[in-house]
Amino acid sequence: MSQNLVELIRRRHAVQAPTALDVLKEAVDDHGEVTDADRVHAAELSGLPEAAVYGVSTFYDDLLAPRGRRHVRVCTGTACFAAAGEAPLEQIGAGLGLKPGERDAEGSVSLAETVCLGFCHSSPAVRDGETIDAGTGVIDRVLGSATRAAPEPEWESLLPEPVLTRPGDWAGLRRALTELDPETLLSEVEAAEVRGRGGAGFPAGTKWHFARDAAGEEKFIVANGDEGDPGSYIDKYLMERSPELVLEGMALAGLAVGAGHGFVLCRSEYPLSKPALETAAASARAEGLLGEGILGTGFDFDVTVIEGAGSYVVGEETALLACIQGLRGTVSARPPFPAERGIQGMPTVVNNIETLANIPYVAARGAGAYHGLSPDSETAGSKLVCFNQCFARPSVYEVPFGATVRKLCQEVAGGLRDGATIKAVQIGGPLGGILPASLLDTRFDFDALAAVGCMVGHGSILAFDESTSMREVATHLLRFGADESCGKCFPCRIGLHRAHEEFASGAPVDRERLEQLLETLELGSLCAHGSGMPAPLRSLLEHFPEELGLE
Repeated sequence: MSQNLVELIRRRHAVQAPTALDVLKEAVDDHGEVTDADRVHAAELSGLPEAAVYGVSTFYDDLLAPRGRRHVRVCTGTACFAAAGEAPLEQIGAGLGLKPGERDAEGSVSLAETVCLGFCHSSPAVRDGETIDAGTGVIDRVLGSATRAAPEPEWESLLPEPVLTRPGDWAGLRRALTELDPETLLSEVEAAEVRGRGGAGFPAGTKWHFARDAAGEEKFIVANGDEGDPGSYIDKYLMERSPELVLEGMALAGLAVGAGHGFVLCRSEYPLSKPALETAAASARAEGLLGEGILGTGFDFDVTVIEGAGSYVVGEETALLACIQGLRGTVSARPPFPAERGIQGMPTVVNNIETLANIPYVAARGAGAYHGLSPDSETAGSKLVCFNQCFARPSVYEVPFGATVRKLCQEVAGGLRDGATIKAVQIGGPLGGILPASLLDTRFDFDALAAVGCMVGHGSILAFDESTSMREVATHLLRFGADESCGKCFPCRIGLHRAHEEFASGAPVDRERLEQLLETLELGSLCAHGSGMPAPLRSLLEHFPEELGLE
């Protein structure tokens, strides 16, 4: 992000000026769209140039589509695609007489696409105002103005004692403040080898060490709750069902690295997440677990919860920091990494929600106990996995590392519903490789999945049955990738559109040219969005070449 814009933000931080994004979101809530007058107002309040505010207003999905008094958003994520293809958007659009991005002349109703609502267990899903409906009959209910809140399955732990699927009790922070010092706490996290649960699997303790050793007047902790991977709803469950675990993990990170404040950025597609986190934070302050002088010690730490505005790429850490500061959510080149220069140019730890939710157990029980959670794996800790609607028992499950993907799919999730057969599964979101049925005996673990071109990622397991066209899967994924590119680097901005055009045309795809394009994306993209999108395509090229229409 522009260092000049960061300097402007820093100068106004003391007076807690609203960000440009805050002001623009309020305008949409108030009158359904962003006007030029709103942009001028946002510039005045935030201190940013009007040109920068214009950039913000034209970047986020929530600011682009005009809203009627009734705003209908149809999920077009991969789980909804696997469940119903393009039918929900087409049929709802026809019934309302609108195309995506349109509002009727009276301003009574509007239609938009969204990815993803986190109801992958009950796809297809639609958000009607603040109500998320999903499952059988959802199209008729939307068109009949009779939507109702869809139920969500309970989550379950397969461990003898749940670690992540439990309410937080702040026992880890209590022990850290009475029995450990910050250095010892950091050493425990490093010894536990907590790997990031958001995608790359980078060790949390190493990242914390970088931030602790970096020079800066202030340091910050950021929880990345922008779980935009279609098919995943793990972080949603954590933020809404065990927000205390997340907040406690942030406080422990603050203690270890010397930070006094944290930010959670959660998705606007999850309307219940921000209220749940704010309620939990208020309760923690009342109990002396957040704020000044926590538990009668000299440790101060508090949290601000921020809601995004609709952007998948904001899940990338540098784009996430830009969004938190109210800027256009584009990726920045690294180095410097956020641990050296992040929020307001200060050292910042950015961890995924599930990563932080692991920390209280480490602080309370120690690194040895954490390693013991997965006795059949070299990977420490446990993992939340979730399954899409195609499975008989879709939900979130806490499992040890090391089980085979087949066991997770067949024994934990019950296999596919209605006796269908698994053709392939995509693990870890749209940047994850696609595992064919012949490789389901691969162990669910970082190294084992990487060896077959896949990744743990968020831990979503999204199945495609035998009726699925793999060319349609490729077209769907590339459309998503092209639409969600931040546009900062041209390999991603142009390359994903070119690849999508190749598959969407219906004509034979030139394999040599496609391979060259994938290599360009991998080597030339600024972040994992562009460099990661080739992974599922390479899986399809290896395992399903006959279905892709190659020449």
